[in-house]
Amino acid sequence: MINENLKNEICRYAKSTEPHECCGFVVLKRGENQPHFLPCENVAEDKENHFEISPDDYLKSEEMGDILALVHSHPNGKPKLSQADLQTQLYSQLDFWLVCDGKIHVFPKIPLLIGREFEHGKMDCYTLYRDFYRLAGYEMAQYERDDDWWEDGFNLYLDNIEKEGFAQITDQHELQVGDVILIQVGADVPNHAAIYIGDQMVLHHAPKRLSKRDLYDGYWLKHTHSIWRFKEWSKLDFTVPLNSLALSLI
Repeated sequence: MINENLKNEICRYAKSTEPHECCGFVVLKRGENQPHFLPCENVAEDKENHFEISPDDYLKSEEMGDILALVHSHPNGKPKLSQADLQTQLYSQLDFWLVCDGKIHVFPKIPLLIGREFEHGKMDCYTLYRDFYRLAGYEMAQYERDDDWWEDGFNLYLDNIEKEGFAQITDQHELQVGDVILIQVGADVPNHAAIYIGDQMVLHHAPKRLSKRDLYDGYWLKHTHSIWRFKEWSKLDFTVPLNSLALSLI
């Protein structure tokens, strides 16, 4: 929960900078137990639609303590992160607090897509698939799921994938970036998901392993159940999730 005084301080500051976007950091200063808001100058050229924090302001905030979140506002926009915001969040690996319509909307950071530790229900193949699409600009629902849900009559993927806006495709030779490949391993229903990332490669997260790229061939191809494409894929931008894969190599 956001401290009420901190929330009011941030909202007042955002209002004072309109019609420009505000920006700043929430910092937990060393030796203190209450976070503080540190406003920063917006040095973007188009301040009404974008924000940019100078390296000097970032360093000053970092020297004060632990940066908990990056704050900015959308006085002329919607309460959702733009692709530019998602790109900035990806590189900063910070929670984003977005002020819009007098409210603070919290967007937790999305960990890099490769190298994640597996934890069923929290950091698993569905989480990876959901986060890939979050970075592309589409928010899917979070579904509660027990370990080995496929043995308890639950059908996580097939029960939900169509209502999330996906349609099945039949030609495996026409795969495109972002297609979701449902895989069935030792179960009566598909119980694993991979995302096609181009060049005959998929991104996925198997139990007891780190999330990784794999060649879509052999074992995974053999156990493919079906392939699904987001109906409005042309409205999404897969640049940010693909950049996440590139960052994992650095």
